This record gives sequence, structure tokens and C-alpha cells, in this order.
Amino acid sequence: MTAPAHPAGAGQAHSARCAECARIKAAYYAASRAGDRTTAVALTVEMGRHQRAAHA
Repeated sequence: MTAPAHPAGAGQAHSARCAECARIKAAYYAASRAGDRTTAVALTVEMGRHQRAAHA
């Protein structure tokens, strides 16, 4: 038996992704598909910063 991929914490429900998360994620996937590793890495860093600032 395996654990759920994205379990919600106690009392937390999953909600829709915020607009900025969606924008960064879409840009990351576009860069990744295009083989642009430099931009993909930069977007990974940007997502981490955004999540710490907006969702912590």
C-alpha cells in the first residue's frame, strides 16, 4: 500500500492552485519542453521563493 501523492494535513483541504503558481508552473513546463534548462532551473527557484512568500 502506498501513501497518497499529495496528502492534505490535518484539517486542510486541497484548493485550486493560485494564479502565480499556475503561471510559474506553465512557464516551467514550456521551458522544459523546449529544452531550456537554464530557464527551467530559474523557474524552480522562483516557485520556491513564491511558495515561501505567499503560502507559508
